[in-house]
Amino acid sequence: MIIPLLEERGYMAPEYVLWGILTYKADVYSFGVVVLEIVAGKNNWKHGPNENPACLLDWAIILHQKGKLMELVDPELGSEFSKEEALRMIKVALLCINPSPVLRPTMSAVVSMLEGQTVVDELNMDLRVYGNEWTFDSLSDQFGQSQRESSMEIQSLTQSLKARWIGSSSTSAPGSLSH
Repeated sequence: MIIPLLEERGYMAPEYVLWGILTYKADVYSFGVVVLEIVAGKNNWKHGPNENPACLLDWAIILHQKGKLMELVDPELGSEFSKEEALRMIKVALLCINPSPVLRPTMSAVVSMLEGQTVVDELNMDLRVYGNEWTFDSLSDQFGQSQRESSMEIQSLTQSLKARWIGSSSTSAPGSLSH
């Protein structure tokens, strides 16, 4: 049965659940899920109209497509909240739960959008677009490119640190331990 498995993994990024690929934006996905749960006052699973079993993320996407995102806000809040801030949080959360890690914002961009320092990026919830990004080959190519870039950055950082270490040991103060 797949539902209990997914319930336990409701916060895990799809690329990790489906293919075991852990990207640096997996936490962004999890953050988006938590934000939606907080705003809605509902658990990620078992939410829908009349509490029929459904996924909160799917419900949020449906409400976005219908232009009714404010229906996602927890009714327990009444009118004691900023509608503008709630809408901003929901839109940022929707960006975070993008199935494609490449299309998710970075956490620094998320913070900037939530603080109101930058405009919230436009949401594109066209599932046909996501369908292309969901393919294993597409994710593998994107992950491979990300790995190559990360590897080059790590090499550069390692060389830089090595140069600093070697440079600092040759100019160490008298009486210090030599290597």
